[in-house]
Amino acid sequence: MSRTPRSARNRKARPTTKSMAAVPTAGVPKERKSEQKRLVPASHTTLAGRIAFLRRQQGMTLDQLADAAGLTKSYISKVERGLSIPSISTALKIATTFDLSVGQLLGETQYDDAISVVRRGERPSFMRGGSSSGYDYEMLAPGKRFKTMEPFIMRPPLKFQDDRRFEHGGQEMIFVLSGAIELDFGSHNYTLNSGDCAYFDSHIPHRSRSLNGKVAQALVVVTV
Repeated sequence: MSRTPRSARNRKARPTTKSMAAVPTAGVPKERKSEQKRLVPASHTTLAGRIAFLRRQQGMTLDQLADAAGLTKSYISKVERGLSIPSISTALKIATTFDLSVGQLLGETQYDDAISVVRRGERPSFMRGGSSSGYDYEMLAPGKRFKTMEPFIMRPPLKFQDDRRFEHGGQEMIFVLSGAIELDFGSHNYTLNSGDCAYFDSHIPHRSRSLNGKVAQALVVVTV
């Protein structure tokens, strides 16, 4: 019996260009096969992040977005992770769910409130000094949609009105613009002067007041 040379036994067969091109496509999911018309690849990552952001901003689960757009949960998940690029028709379904055009969803068209500019004399107050809490707040981005944070100007009272403390989900930042502020946070008290900043988890009870007999002013940003 003749033996096969060792070099021939160890040599691995390599697929030819022809054999690679002949790989069947019958197993490709129907949803993927229908997406021959792709969006601009350059917007791939940006689109994935934008869809995930819009969904979370509107408090929607993957199931809810999928149901509203007439798609599957697994497909939406792949789009958000950048594993699949939706066709124009699919992007239209997702955009309609968010009340946007396809161009707005892709970032190619600026929607009306993509930027919010509020002039100094146009800041609306949603709580004024002299109210039961004593705080004076002015909103800095009242008309902006799809926010992940809420900025405003705060003027704390000169003294605590009662034992009330604030607590809410997310995080908060206080940057003192003028004057001095006492921040009562949990079981600790902090004095913040002009230029000082405090950043904290806002589920812990907190409150603030102006010091030295002068109403202070601070930039406050809370996550939403």
